[in-house]
Amino acid sequence: MGETKQSKIVQFLRADDKTDRESEQPNKSAARPSGPARDAEPRKISDLIRNVRKLRILLLHPGGPEGKDLLEHLNRIGCQVSISWPPPDAVPAGTDVVLIAVREIVEGNVPFHWDVDKPVASLIAIVDYENPLIVERVLRLGAQAVIGLPLQPLGILANLLLSATNFDQTRKLRLRIDRLASRLKANRDVSTAMSIIMQTHGVAEREAYELLRSQSMTRRTTIESTAAAIIQASDVLRMGLTHKPRS
Repeated sequence: MGETKQSKIVQFLRADDKTDRESEQPNKSAARPSGPARDAEPRKISDLIRNVRKLRILLLHPGGPEGKDLLEHLNRIGCQVSISWPPPDAVPAGTDVVLIAVREIVEGNVPFHWDVDKPVASLIAIVDYENPLIVERVLRLGAQAVIGLPLQPLGILANLLLSATNFDQTRKLRLRIDRLASRLKANRDVSTAMSIIMQTHGVAEREAYELLRSQSMTRRTTIESTAAAIIQASDVLRMGLTHKPRS
């Protein structure tokens, strides 16, 4: 039964290849208008499938029949798969998805170094049964998806798509948050530097900004960098005044 399901997936992927090749050939009928909603969805699915076959996957599994079946199925999908056990100290550069056998690392106390706050790839947990320790470890690892054993082939493709897509969206959100945090800090630095200039030179807010801007142009740097330098110099001066040398 499992082999039949796998064969259907492979046939579906091959059919997608055939569709792509045919779409690249001239087709007069393609010039006829068609509904945008009907055309957009198949192309979207096709793009997702092509992305799956470009994924570089690291399978962390001790082997055996289950590991072999999973490896064979990933190869049928067309992914670039490498298998390793025990888990390496660091995930190889360029890895898109990591599949980890959770029970083996929990029961065998096998080290698995994974940065939950800044993961380098999406993570899929492989579990063969559920107990509090297994579930807790899956949650602590921040897995984007779970593959259950015994293997159900039709769930693997969906899990790969979901985990890779969710990881990419999360990564973009983190980058956006980092940029916003950096911009907020820069705005605070400019405001603090202007306050220092106002207190030091006895000028108004607008004049303080113009002085800061003029200094930045002279130094050929950004206003944010100049503001940070002024704050640092002010801190050093304040430390010098509070810690007077002994006579």
